[in-house]
Amino acid sequence: MRNPEVRPLGRKIVAAILGTTLAALALSFLLNIIPMIHSYRQEAAGKARVLAGLMAASLAASVDFDDQAAAAENLATLSLNPTVAGGAVYLADGTLFAAWGRPPARPETVPFEAATLSGLTTAASIPAGRRGCAVVLSVSLSGQWAFLESYLFSGGVVFLGVFLFSFRLAGRFRRRLGDPLGELTRVVGDISVSRDYSRRVDYESDDELGVLVAEFNSMLRRVEDRDARLDRHREELEQTVEERTLQLKLNQLELLKNNRQLQMEIKRRAQAEMIREEVERINRHDLKSGLSLVIGYPELLLRQGGLNPEQEKQIRRIRAAGYRMLDMIRNHLDMFKMEKNVYALNRASVDLVQVLCDLEEEFAPLLGSSGVRLAIRLDGTDVVGDEEFTVSGEGPLLRTMCRNLIQNGIEASGPGDEVVVVLKSGERMRLSVSNPAAVPAEIRERFFEKYVTAGKENGTGLGTYFAALIARTHGADISMRTSEEAGTRLTIVFRAGKTACPPRHGGRREIVDV
Repeated sequence: MRNPEVRPLGRKIVAAILGTTLAALALSFLLNIIPMIHSYRQEAAGKARVLAGLMAASLAASVDFDDQAAAAENLATLSLNPTVAGGAVYLADGTLFAAWGRPPARPETVPFEAATLSGLTTAASIPAGRRGCAVVLSVSLSGQWAFLESYLFSGGVVFLGVFLFSFRLAGRFRRRLGDPLGELTRVVGDISVSRDYSRRVDYESDDELGVLVAEFNSMLRRVEDRDARLDRHREELEQTVEERTLQLKLNQLELLKNNRQLQMEIKRRAQAEMIREEVERINRHDLKSGLSLVIGYPELLLRQGGLNPEQEKQIRRIRAAGYRMLDMIRNHLDMFKMEKNVYALNRASVDLVQVLCDLEEEFAPLLGSSGVRLAIRLDGTDVVGDEEFTVSGEGPLLRTMCRNLIQNGIEASGPGDEVVVVLKSGERMRLSVSNPAAVPAEIRERFFEKYVTAGKENGTGLGTYFAALIARTHGADISMRTSEEAGTRLTIVFRAGKTACPPRHGGRREIVDV
């Protein structure tokens, strides 16, 4: 069916020819009129300069003899030039000496020339004995509008003539090109309605339209042959569909059977997972209950006092081991929450110097057995224990983070090596842990990933992973640099906060949001 919204191509051809011709003609008129108006204004400006020079020469005597009447008579001769709207003679101090018509204002400098859309002002010095005198003329450019009107009228006549000629020429092109295309469109519409692909377009020509019609008829023949082949294959396809449908039903029955088995397996695994979680919860509760005694009794003994330094040292190690075991029990669930981004931080002020000193005491047995030294420095000075380096965060988590990083450095070092922990204050507070051993090349790119470890007999690959997870949960940045020459340095950069506490015992105390 023919689309009623289709517009004949012949009309578009006529519109294209007329539009192109008239646009080119209008552009030529515009390009001609601009330089003509410019020439007119330049010629008027030149005449105004000459006229101003002549008037300046004729007014020299009147100015020298202070004869205002003679100067006015000289200016009155400007009425012979219809384009001059006014003139004035000004003395050096700006006083109006003589005027005619609409006297223009005296310009700042002489000679002077300024043009507007409809007027021109020019000034020239008077060659008189009295220096600084000037004659100023105001010239009207209204004649350019009459010139423009005449040019537009003649252009309109030419425009109309070209339009009529182009319209007749476009009509001939429309009939030569549009009529064959219209016939082709009608045949295509009839074929689309009746689906009769045996129809042909009866038109022959040696131009592009002839080639188009010939290819269209050839396409109809190919479509007619295709329909015949499709009819033959349709019966074969119907038989194949019946066979495939039967097979599909059998497959669906098998799939339903498998789905029922899968649902039963999922239900069994869900029950097993629920039981496992319940057992883990009970185990964590039981372990925490037992650890309360391991942690509580050392605290009680330390508060009661009466212990010698060696006994107090051993009691503190027992307490540290209890807290470490408690952290390990908590960390299992905390790690899962951090991975899911659902962990809620319990922020408080945490003194990292105290944390590191407690860890130094905790690692004393490991340091002694491995022959590794541990150094803690604050702003380049060794820590003695009375300094403070306070950040805002969750104490147990920050303690676990520091423990994992230090333990990683100790385990990677050999006898005689030194693990250095550096605290650096400033706008961005930093914590770095360095050791002389380089990270193996095969894990450098994946150092902070889960279960990544190398060269450790009992390594799990969770220490640095959990430390990085804690740092990022607190909003800090953690990075690693390693080389065979410089060893390995792990750096945590804390986000600067807005509050700071005064120094204590010579140390620097600052609160930052981690």
